[in-house]
Amino acid sequence: MRRHLFIALGLFILLTLRAEPAEAADLYDPGEPAAPAMLARYACVPSLIWRNPELCPSYGPGATAYRIASIRLPDPLPELPVIELPHDEDDDLVPHTYAYVRTPPLNIYRHPMEAAMGLPPVRVMLSGDWWVSVVGLVEYEGQQWYQINGEEFVSADALVLASPSRFRGVYLAEQPQQPFAWINRWVQPSVVPQGVPNNAVDALSRYQLVTIFAEERRGDEIWYLVGPDQWVEQKAVARVDVDPPPEGVGMGAKWIEVDIFEQTIAAYEGERLVYATLISSGRTVTATPSGLYALWAKIREGKMSNPDVDDGDPYYYYIEDVPWTMYFHEGYSIHAAFWHDAFGFTR
Repeated sequence: MRRHLFIALGLFILLTLRAEPAEAADLYDPGEPAAPAMLARYACVPSLIWRNPELCPSYGPGATAYRIASIRLPDPLPELPVIELPHDEDDDLVPHTYAYVRTPPLNIYRHPMEAAMGLPPVRVMLSGDWWVSVVGLVEYEGQQWYQINGEEFVSADALVLASPSRFRGVYLAEQPQQPFAWINRWVQPSVVPQGVPNNAVDALSRYQLVTIFAEERRGDEIWYLVGPDQWVEQKAVARVDVDPPPEGVGMGAKWIEVDIFEQTIAAYEGERLVYATLISSGRTVTATPSGLYALWAKIREGKMSNPDVDDGDPYYYYIEDVPWTMYFHEGYSIHAAFWHDAFGFTR
């Protein structure tokens, strides 16, 4: 399912890092006559709030508590319009069986017999993190060997078979009316923002999908209402909003938005959101660049390594047969990942 999405969707990629706009406000002199709120621009400083509370109704004593208490959620709560697709737990999510190399250096032989004869290896994995695709398992003189490529064999004891994440994104049957999010860590919701945990409701688990019904700022924190008396802090979720096509994307075109801050990806057909999921964008030297890009290549699978170091360096990594890769800027790409289950966080 993920394979078809990444191959079929997207003529453009939008990578964005959202930031809240800031505007300067004119200070209001509380000694002056109160100007109509619609016409005046002022900062709601404490002296103004106490002398002219009608000018700052959202900031007066008890205003926050009243605002939260006055929130009325729809009953019943609307469900996210997700398309449920057939899914078998035994379905292969990736096209190969993959394995991690326990401890380099690792000798690779053309055939197990050559290792038994003491012949030199065809190549050696020197250091770093190596992931290989497994073709099959053979036995030679009582020892098991994995074939990892044509005429390449390694001792089975040297590999640890991978268990790819079972997480998957969602297809949308129609445009969602509210923002939604995945919980990125276990969290017990609070009755109010920054309040004590609400033990009367179930805790929210990682990868659980929730709808965001309201938002409240408390100092530097943002809190989301995801259910009755269920507030969670922004850092516990990866949020998806429906956004308009960026300038440069044609009407009705397919495009992909990658939100680096939220660690989400959303696929669109024109203005219509059709698919969303979590990502793990790059960090440090492989940080994902922002901008508007056209895809320049799509491949079923390919090899991947870090460009700044070579084999022999402890920070080197090499991953074979990374599936469903779309290149958008130089060597940067969107691709499947079978080697971790940390979606929603940078890697």
